[in-house]
Amino acid sequence: MILSNFQREFYPFEEASIDEMVLGFKGCGLFKQFNATKPKKYHIKTFGLCDAATGYVLNILTYFGGDTFYKPECEPDGSRAVKIFEPLLTPLGTGHKIFVDRFYTTRVLIDYLLQKKQYHTGTVNLN
Repeated sequence: MILSNFQREFYPFEEASIDEMVLGFKGCGLFKQFNATKPKKYHIKTFGLCDAATGYVLNILTYFGGDTFYKPECEPDGSRAVKIFEPLLTPLGTGHKIFVDRFYTTRVLIDYLLQKKQYHTGTVNLN
């Protein structure tokens, strides 16, 4: 309900970004994680689609474990990035520029976004 309200109230500008986000959480839950390098050591891992100009959160995908949040039917070759992006990009139309970090810069994802008439900008490792 919250996400549908977020999406109804604001349509993003041309540029958007997708990245991992952590929400501090110390309660009980199967999807709670611990990572000593994060500011919030105990957290819920999520992926978020945000408007790049305002930081407005348009869509969130919660991580529930290796296979529980991905959509296996969306990409037969098992591309993890496509399986994350497909549900996150549902509120967007065409012609958006999507900014990502190195974990989501793959040829399979770039081809997928081009089919959806979206553009990709990401960092690349030299190795």
